[in-house]
Amino acid sequence: MNCTLSNPIMFGMDASIRYARTTDGVGIALWTLGTGEPLVYMAGSPWCHVELLQLPACVQWYERLAEDRMLVRYDVRGTGLSDREVDEYSLAAHILDLEAVVESLGLQRFTLFAAADAGQVAIAYAAGNPDRISSLVLWCSWSKGSEILSPRLDAWRGLLDHDWQLMTDTCAHIALGWSEGEVGRLAAENLRESVTPEVMRAALDAASGLDVSALLPQIEAPTLVFSRPDISWIPAEAARNLASRIPNARLSIVDGESTAPYLGDTQAVIDSLHRFLNAEDPAVMPGPDVVSNETRGRDKAPPAGLTARETEVLRMVAGGKTNNEVAEELVLSIRTVERHIGNIYSKIGARGRADATVFALTQGIL
Repeated sequence: MNCTLSNPIMFGMDASIRYARTTDGVGIALWTLGTGEPLVYMAGSPWCHVELLQLPACVQWYERLAEDRMLVRYDVRGTGLSDREVDEYSLAAHILDLEAVVESLGLQRFTLFAAADAGQVAIAYAAGNPDRISSLVLWCSWSKGSEILSPRLDAWRGLLDHDWQLMTDTCAHIALGWSEGEVGRLAAENLRESVTPEVMRAALDAASGLDVSALLPQIEAPTLVFSRPDISWIPAEAARNLASRIPNARLSIVDGESTAPYLGDTQAVIDSLHRFLNAEDPAVMPGPDVVSNETRGRDKAPPAGLTARETEVLRMVAGGKTNNEVAEELVLSIRTVERHIGNIYSKIGARGRADATVFALTQGIL
């Protein structure tokens, strides 16, 4: 099944949306751009919508990737133009999505590029299908969801329950590195079009429980691990863990505060990616390809003039703890906790817990 992309002229080439069907009956929307060796691109699961490409930087990023390869992009189940009425969001289910895409295109061997939580799916697929993966690229990814997502899960749930628009605006801020301007507005709108609150909640719950650490040594494909030094919620240590445990892996830490590879120093990303993919033997490329000052920002003072105690209280409040629970855990009186919270709200300009949660998430306190 094919349908015309809403704005294919943005790509400067013909791009049409088609559908693949998984073995459990889910329709997966995809498109391809360019010709040559295939590169299958797996975006982070909440931000999937193959038809929404209003961000010029994102369009240019896809064009660059498709210059000398066939770029394959798809929406995971429950998002974008793929089937929305889905109950299963397990690792196995997401692998079925990927399998449906590559089988529908008849791909025998391909490069797999995976961002954020999609990295866990890519790792599992690469470990189980060594004959299909020519090379693996992991962008701001991790192996154990509980280490990245679980500390913030209650905060995200609270925002989901309180205000969907505030939740998506906060996601855009965290993912893109800023909260204002046209790019942030469009990104938040795209997210609201890509996924429902119910699917977002189910995807977060599923991803937080995934752990593919045991599969890392089983990956045979040459692997390039990308990370940013300035993203508090995805520390560069997660990338080092991946690169150190995957045989034939190299690490590239590129300056920037955005989890989007198409923002910031995109040229450095493209150059590193091209060197890796075009090498005669990526497995023996010398040394890590590190481009950054990784120590910058590690010892930042608490924002907005918060004290260490206020920061601790804010972290707990944003994490979903009640005043009583904060008081019990910190061995403080309820009145003292309430005083701290009042001071925190005053310093950060918060009107309530939702605002405080947004501040904690966007400032890397959680």
